[in-house]
Amino acid sequence: MKNKISYFYIILLLIIPLQLWSDNPPQLTIQPAPGYDYIFGIVELGKMAEKEMYIINTGQGILSGSVTLENPKQGTTGEEEKVFFLSGTTNFSLFENQSTVVKIRFVPIKSKEYQGKIKVVASEGQSAEITLKGTGNKPPKAYYLLGCGKTQGAKYGYHVDLIVILIVVLLLFTKMRRAIN
Repeated sequence: MKNKISYFYIILLLIIPLQLWSDNPPQLTIQPAPGYDYIFGIVELGKMAEKEMYIINTGQGILSGSVTLENPKQGTTGEEEKVFFLSGTTNFSLFENQSTVVKIRFVPIKSKEYQGKIKVVASEGQSAEITLKGTGNKPPKAYYLLGCGKTQGAKYGYHVDLIVILIVVLLLFTKMRRAIN
């Protein structure tokens, strides 16, 4: 009799979690919602823009899966233009109400519009696709009094030009004053 009771409790302990599992299985939730494009906007060539994507298990049980990135294809060659990058957890295993962060970076290499895609595949046959959009743009040129150049590395271009002009004017003014005296 004692054996029958212990088997009963073991079976009961196995059935209860299975019952809970089937009522509320693991649930893939992504924030911001995958229904919206992740738009990085206009980014200067060589600079970076970053966004975060949260993967959350809003159900019960363990949600396992992976995140993959599909970069845009280049013109006729069909090669990937590596402008979008993932960092953080790309393979995940989340318990109830647990989350992980995936960082998405956009680093344009040409002045043009780019479109990539992220695919999230999780247990229970769940999946999501997120469209990534961004535009690369050349940095604007800054025009100085004594020439032109790129704005990068030339933060004080206006000040230097103005100081040079003031020194030249002072030298000319001093030379004219000596000539008059």
